[in-house]
This record gives sequence, structure tokens and C-alpha cells, in this order.
Amino acid sequence: LFIIYIGCSLTMVAQPGKVYKSLKDIKNPEDVYNLQLNHKRLKAFPAEVFTLPNLRVLDLGRNNISEIPSDIVKLQNLEELKLERNLIKAMPLEIGLLPKIKVIDINRNPIAELPDIIGYLNHLEKLILWGTGIEQLPESFEALDGSLQLLDMRACSLTRDDQEKISQMLPNVKKLWNQACNCR
Repeated sequence: LFIIYIGCSLTMVAQPGKVYKSLKDIKNPEDVYNLQLNHKRLKAFPAEVFTLPNLRVLDLGRNNISEIPSDIVKLQNLEELKLERNLIKAMPLEIGLLPKIKVIDINRNPIAELPDIIGYLNHLEKLILWGTGIEQLPESFEALDGSLQLLDMRACSLTRDDQEKISQMLPNVKKLWNQACNCR
């Protein structure tokens, strides 16, 4: 918090740029905008995360989390969700109810498919699927062609046909992927 002297009184102002790296450091849940709990050996989303109404950036990467709880919908101000290198096998439908989400990074998780509802996230700019089991995208992703800037599908098992279908669906999006093969 910044303490500002105004006239005869002191005013406390939240620091949106402050990065919290421990839940123990949180005094006022409304002051937390950026929470980075990566490399903490977490096996689940900490329940306290869902009490942070102003949370913009949540980094739970490089843990042992296997599930994204449906309570994710409580994070209505969330803009960046970073969950790389976990054990997540599925994305809940509630992920599509995050109106301000711009970045979803789920690289190197054993996810095989994405829910159709993600295609309706009209503020989504970056979708990092690197090293997942995803081979195709739902048809609803065509709607993302106006907002999505980057789709990273490197190290995904995509054939040339898979890549061509995605390219037709998202012609204006920068796509990253490895050399395709017809090995399936």
C-alpha cells in the first residue's frame, strides 16, 4: 500500500503492481492483483485464491495441480491464468465465464481437448497449448480470429491436415507449431 498525505489525513492506496508470492503475505484480499505461487509443490488450487476479488494475474505454474476447480468463475477480474507444467487433464466449462481473460497458459499439461466455450472468450489474446495432447480446436474458435494474437501449439501432435484446418479457422492469428507430419 502507498500512504498518501492529503491535507490533514493519510490515505492508503492499493499497489496494483505489487506481486504476492505467498498467501501469508496477504493482509487485505482486495489489495491482491498479482499472485505468483509457482514452484510451491501445490497439489490443488489454494481455496484462498477464490477470495481475491481484484486478482488480475494468477501464476500456479510448475506445481502438481491436477484440476482446475469450478470456483475459477469467482475470479471475474482475472486477465492472466498461468498453469504450465502441472497435471491438469481437463479444462472446466467455467473457464469460459471469465470475461476479462487475455492469457491462458496451460503448456505441458496432459490435456487432450478444450471446451467449446473457450471460443467465446472475446478478450483472449494468447493461448499457450505447447506440449499438450490437443490435436484440434472446437469450431467455436473461429470467433477468436479477431482477438487472439498468438496460438502456441508447439510439441503438439499435429498432422499437416490438423495445421491446415487450424490455419483456415484462425487466419489472422500468429501460430507456433512444429513441423507437421502425417504420422497418425
